[in-house]
Amino acid sequence: MIEFEITELHRRLANVILLGKVVEADYTQIIPKLKIKIGECRTAWLPMLCQRAGSDVSWWPLEIGEQVVVLSPSGELTQGIVLGAINQMVFPSMGNSADSHKHVYADGAVIEYNRKTHHLSAVLPSGATTTLVSDGGVHITGDVIVTGNITASKQITDHARSMQADRAIYNAHDHSGVRTGSGTTATPNQSQ
Repeated sequence: MIEFEITELHRRLANVILLGKVVEADYTQIIPKLKIKIGECRTAWLPMLCQRAGSDVSWWPLEIGEQVVVLSPSGELTQGIVLGAINQMVFPSMGNSADSHKHVYADGAVIEYNRKTHHLSAVLPSGATTTLVSDGGVHITGDVIVTGNITASKQITDHARSMQADRAIYNAHDHSGVRTGSGTTATPNQSQ
């Protein structure tokens, strides 16, 4: 009897924290669940830990192939919870600095903020789109450099340009009916 109890205690202790790999996923339930392969064994469906699950909710599920930690209270694997992922050779770390917060997506998108250099970067793959909905408006402080076209679905009414930009616009247009030489143009019509 004592030998059985000691063996059972060893089994439970060994099952408290286990490493495994996600082999099945069911994201359709209220509580998404995973099956984990640990050695040659597969677990039953286990809930996965998420970052937030209160008034604010986050969703970034673990996927098949990710190496994870299973935490089993009292060593009961049927009561296990799947904790976050661990890097492995197939999915190595994408960073090498404590100052960088980086998300790399399977389609090639990269969103990164570096707190040391104060730089935010969002690079999306070719053909990707971005939607920003902000009924209260969008305010940008700083220079905006545009390398493509800007299209507005409504009239742009309140804008400011630098004097150099205004000068470039004035210098780039023509007036008809003006002769070169010492002549001057007439005063523009003042519409009221």
